[in-house]
Amino acid sequence: MAYQNFRYLSADRTLGIDYDIKNRYGSGTYLLHAAIHGGGIEPPTSQLAAYAAGDTGAWYSFEALNDLTADSLALPSTVFDEPFCVVNAANSSRTVVWHGVGDQREAEQVTYISGADTVLASLIVQELNDAGFATDRAPVSFEGEAPQNICNRNKPRAGVQLDLSYSLRKSLYASGDLSSTAIAAPENRLPAFFAYGDAIRRACALVPLDDGTDDVLPGITQPRTLSDQAVSTAMRTPFAIDHSGGVSATTDEREQLLDRVHSLVGTLPGERVMRATYGVPTSASLFAINSEVANDQLQRAVLDAVAQFEPSAVVSAIVADVNEALGAVNVNVQVSRADVPGAELDNTRNVGVLVGGTVISTPE
Repeated sequence: MAYQNFRYLSADRTLGIDYDIKNRYGSGTYLLHAAIHGGGIEPPTSQLAAYAAGDTGAWYSFEALNDLTADSLALPSTVFDEPFCVVNAANSSRTVVWHGVGDQREAEQVTYISGADTVLASLIVQELNDAGFATDRAPVSFEGEAPQNICNRNKPRAGVQLDLSYSLRKSLYASGDLSSTAIAAPENRLPAFFAYGDAIRRACALVPLDDGTDDVLPGITQPRTLSDQAVSTAMRTPFAIDHSGGVSATTDEREQLLDRVHSLVGTLPGERVMRATYGVPTSASLFAINSEVANDQLQRAVLDAVAQFEPSAVVSAIVADVNEALGAVNVNVQVSRADVPGAELDNTRNVGVLVGGTVISTPE
């Protein structure tokens, strides 16, 4: 059974039982390692991506938890739209997506390399070859050149896709065992696993991410972050009167960011005449077929809206509560500033929206 997109998959399968999602955002200008067919789908891509990212690098993994049904969870790269991955990739300046593929020729240990980031791809070829690993250009049947491929959906619209042959992947683990139990045990990793991962690390370390100018890559303009902007005073959202009787305002950039996210989530698309697409269709979730689908719709909508209208914000968590009886939606959004690594990770903003779009006050 093949799923059309993540919405259909998540409505039919259960997080924590059928699949798991692991996500670690980067900060500022960063490189992302992602495995969208991890776990039992294309083992051991999750483990390789995590090793290449290190303890602090940006990393994403969508993992099938049941080897017997893993293949059915493999969304194609060109339609992969799991919200956390989409946002993480969209905010990254370099992206490496890890895949596994069957042997195109018998027992051939090779990595097929493709994607629109030709600079990083060339460096990876060089480092892998120097480390004794064979590489080849990916066949058209699974190459990563399409603009809609998740590897190319980053800031410069250019990433790298790695497809490791089955024989190569088996050579990285003791006894060639790629079962979920075997790859989960670090002691089963052979020296070749570390040699391979280190070669990718070296290649990634050679590409420029930030040269101190406003350009992430030659010809690519980097959005200005909050730290680049002059300190300004902004009216608080929701509107309030302060203790002096004046309009409540703040110069705190953290509070301003939270206020903007509050405003974004509390606005329905179409309410702002001059910005017709601004907002989140929160009330639409009241008419979803079940609570799981409603929660998924809200998460996706909030992530997409924040990525588009508030790129300086990193969404750490979203908790949505749909109360059909009361005709109300309550969304708890946890955000941090993308330009301040690890800052204010516990800052949340609760936004209540009644059916029809009326925003109601909720405690922070």
